[in-house]
Amino acid sequence: MKKNILTIIVMAVSIVNLVLGIVLVFSIVPASNKTAALVDKVASVIDLNIDDPNSEEQDYTIDDLVAYTKTYDSAVNINLKKDAGDDSNHYAQLAGFTISFNSKADDYKKVSESIQTNDIYVDDIVKETLGSYTATTLDLVKVRSEIVKKIQEKYNTKAVVEISLKDPLIA
Repeated sequence: MKKNILTIIVMAVSIVNLVLGIVLVFSIVPASNKTAALVDKVASVIDLNIDDPNSEEQDYTIDDLVAYTKTYDSAVNINLKKDAGDDSNHYAQLAGFTISFNSKADDYKKVSESIQTNDIYVDDIVKETLGSYTATTLDLVKVRSEIVKKIQEKYNTKAVVEISLKDPLIA
């Protein structure tokens, strides 16, 4: 008699285990699949932003680029923002910059002539953008990208595609 009761208890526990296993399969597996799909989507979006911010706009080759270089008579010191809790002054030193124009752009001639005759506006954009960072948050790749965007907005053009900072020094 004791063997039959023990057998019934083992069978009942096995059936409960089977039912709970089925519940787990039908409730947790779909949720984990949805989570995996969401993680994949987020990862793909992050990869797109990391690759190149101008990737969809690059309809030019290296042969299409025309450079304009502005060199300062002496290196220019640009004051950087102070970090929280940092009392020392930091600055960026710059010897000049080079702007690359897409010669295939519709407004290339007008924009390049305007910038070459009045490069003070680009000068201001470079100085303001560099000065808006602290010594610890300054990332030259990010700064160059931001400068290009600001120049494109100022001149309402896509002819300006790159800027290179000449001899940058952060101290």
